Amino acid sequence: MENKTKGKLQKQICQVVLDHFEKQYTTELGDAWSSVRFSFSQPRDVLTYPSCWQHAILLNKFSRTTDLEDTLCAQGYQSAFRGTLPYLPRSLKCYVSRTPRRFPSQKHQTGKLKEYYLLNAASMLPVLALEVKDGEDVLDLCAAPGGKSVAILQCACPGNVLRS
Repeated sequence: MENKTKGKLQKQICQVVLDHFEKQYTTELGDAWSSVRFSFSQPRDVLTYPSCWQHAILLNKFSRTTDLEDTLCAQGYQSAFRGTLPYLPRSLKCYVSRTPRRFPSQKHQTGKLKEYYLLNAASMLPVLALEVKDGEDVLDLCAAPGGKSVAILQCACPGNVLRS
């Protein structure tokens, strides 16, 4: 009985968190929120449905990725941002899959840039909400493992990026 009560409480807490998440990003992104939220995965929306959370593939704008984009498309990945958004730099290319899967991570190779980074698709939301411009300083207080910081660097050339 105790475990059943605990499970119900956790679901209630989770709903409170998801409701706050919904309110926050509706405020931050306005009408664009629904196109961002539902562009990832229809009919369930991946950003507020925990069992659908997935890893996105963020392409590195400093590396040539033409073949990689073709490979991703052939494997069923699609652009995470299909709609028009108020702030979406052309350099920001992120792909997700409608079916749960994991793309292999790239190993570090000395002297070679990674072509892509794996991150949770929801990590893109604060980056879009911030609208970082070249030269602006960024303080990332939730910087582990670093997906948002990497995404910011794909959007702009900030003056400083401080991670904590």
